[in-house]
Order: sequence, then structure tokens, then C-alpha cells
Amino acid sequence: MLLNKIELLVNDNNADEAQPFLNTLNSDLKKWCESNNSPNTEQLQSIQLRINTILVKANNAKNESSKAIIKHKKYGKAIKAYKNT
Repeated sequence: MLLNKIELLVNDNNADEAQPFLNTLNSDLKKWCESNNSPNTEQLQSIQLRINTILVKANNAKNESSKAIIKHKKYGKAIKAYKNT
């Protein structure tokens, strides 16, 4: 399932590679909702919950990466300042 693939990519810190799968998921969900066998409220809520959980994981990973980059830059500046003394 596409959600499984997207979740695996996010868990493996490869969220950038998930975009094509997100596009396909969006297209598939639209088709499903417009079909004669459209999903019921519970199915849509379940999918939305799973998507939200994946997005939270992706945002948390992004925030951690940003913190690490900032820390690395500060560390580099501190070393440079020390060498200049």
C-alpha cells in the first residue's frame, strides 16, 4: 500500500523521496471517492489519521535535522573563533 511505502521512507529519513508516492496516493484517493464504491466516513478517518501520524513523524525528523545543522554551524563558528585567538 502507498501509505506503507510513504511511512517507510519517512522512518528511514528519506521523506523527500515520498513526494511521487504522495501524488499517487492523492490521485488514488480522489478516484476512490468519486467511484461507485466510495469510502465511508470511518475509512476516510482512518486514512487521515495515518497520514497525520506520518506527517508528524516527518516534521519531527525535519526539526531534528534543522537543530543538528544549527548546532553544527555554531560548533564550526566556535572553532573558527578559537583558532583566531
